[in-house]
This record gives sequence, C-alpha cells and structure tokens, in this order.
Amino acid sequence: MANNKNINTPANMTKRLICGIGIVALVVGFFLLRQISENTIYLFDVLVGFLMIAGSFEIESLFKKMNRQVFSVALAIYPVINFVMLLIALIFKFGVLYYLLLNILVLLFIFILIYTIAILNKKAALKQMYLTNYEGGRFGFALKKSANTVLGMLYPTLLLMFVFMINHFSTFMDIITFDVGLLGLVMLFATTMTADTMAFLIGRTIKTKKISIEKLGPGKTWSGLVGGILGAIIAAIVVYVIFFNCGYKASFDLYHLNIWSFIVIGLFCGIFNMAGDVLASYLKRRAGVKDFSNLIPGHGGVMDRINGLVVNAVCVFVCLMCCF
Repeated sequence: MANNKNINTPANMTKRLICGIGIVALVVGFFLLRQISENTIYLFDVLVGFLMIAGSFEIESLFKKMNRQVFSVALAIYPVINFVMLLIALIFKFGVLYYLLLNILVLLFIFILIYTIAILNKKAALKQMYLTNYEGGRFGFALKKSANTVLGMLYPTLLLMFVFMINHFSTFMDIITFDVGLLGLVMLFATTMTADTMAFLIGRTIKTKKISIEKLGPGKTWSGLVGGILGAIIAAIVVYVIFFNCGYKASFDLYHLNIWSFIVIGLFCGIFNMAGDVLASYLKRRAGVKDFSNLIPGHGGVMDRINGLVVNAVCVFVCLMCCF
C-alpha cells in the first residue's frame, strides 16, 4: 500500500481544493453548454464518454496490478461502441428497455468474440499463461481473461451508460413538457459531490469507530458513511427547492412529487453513492494501491472521483423511471 502519512498536509489539501474547484467549474460548464440548444445536449455525452474512456484505462491498470489479464483493445473501444448504440437508439426511437437489451446483446457478442479469439490464438495465450504463472488450462485462461474484460466493461462503462439515458430521458420516454434529463443530471451530480464532500469532512471531523471490514479500506468510518448519506439528502432538498422555484412546480404537481419524494430519492442516492465508494475501495485494496491513478493532483484518478457516481447513476435513473 502507498504511504498515507502525508495525505492531509497543507500542500496536498491546497491541491485538492484547487482541483476540486476546477472539477466543479468543468461540470458546471458542460451543464451550461448543454442548455444552449437541443443539439448541444450531446456535448454532455462527450463528458460522459471521456469519463468512460479514462475510467476504462484506470480499471485495466488496476486489473493488471491484480494479475488479471484483459483484452485492452476491447476495453478501449467499448465506450465508442456504447456511444454509437446510444445514437442508434435515439435515431430509431428505441425505448429504454430495448436500449438496455441492445447493450446486453452487444456485451454477450463481445464476450463470445473475445473468448473465441483467445482460444484460437494459442501462441499468445500460452505466452501470457507462462508470464502470469497461470496454473490452469488454456480454455480456463481464455474464459477468465474474457470474463475480466467484460467486468471492466460493466464497471465503469456500462454503469456510466445510465448517465447517457438520464441525459436523454425526455427523448427515451417521449416527455415534451419539460427537461427531465436536466433534473436527473443535476440530482446525480449534486447528490454525488455533496455526499463525497460531507463524508470526507464529517469523517475527518467526527471521529467514530471504523467500519470493521478490513477489505473495505482503512479509512472508512461510520460518521463518514452517515455524513455522506445526509449530504445526499441535503443536496436533493436543495435541488427540489431550486427546480420548484424555476418553472418545474406544475410538472412536480402533475407527477405528485413533493419535498418528501426528493428526501427519499436523496436517501437512496446517498446509499448507492456510498456503495460505489466502498466497491472502489475494495478493488483498490485488492490491487494494493491507494488511488486508481495520479491523473488529478490531490484527488487520485478519474475513478477516485466518480466511483460513487457510476453506481449512483443507476439509482437516479431508476428513481426517474419510478417518478415519470
């Protein structure tokens, strides 16, 4: 494990603060670009696509540290394939379920394809088995490598696909009265960022017993967990108040949404966000690293910043489906 002694020095905290402000400014900028016209809504997909690609590279690196072999090319091109499927779904007006089914079928096809390639390329497989000291048969190695690749596609790319669906929610659900996608995206990023911030601040300020599961990471405390969930609830309430006073009142009344609905949504967002953080911590502990990468000074890698968001996206999407 990396040395954690100097993680909270003034210099590191300054870097963390500056980069944090930059991340917020970047996200706000993409929100503003999204609202320029009907066509600029796709600019937000560019941001999501970047997160998919960067996250895939970091997951691949993590898997290699865990001595898990993957098909790098498949991981690299899957975000592009995912975006193409989104365009196909929007052009041909697929419903949400058909879009999800399309993604599942494509994943199954990719798994069969890379497994077949691994079996046929006997020379490369035997070389990798030798280099990694794999003690099984070639078919088992091919199956394990293909499964690892699909896992790398599921996390984070397939989970981030739900951000695509949130962004285009009104189109998928044929809602023309108001922009549900904007509401969902604000809810997603607000609850995630606030939960992460509150978990960090409260976890450092209020010292409580650590969560007694060693594999989840050494710094997880119950106060941080509760603080993160409370942060998501507070963010959801703020989102409700802002949208209620900015033209969404009639739409909320139409769908019987009130502040209590948003409190419940915030609660679930907080839980899912913390689950994403715990999952990321577990993977990093397995790989023996502190961060996914060093891409963002003071914050680690892209996945260190969106580990809760990728899981929370599923929660927000399901909540939107239930509400609208």
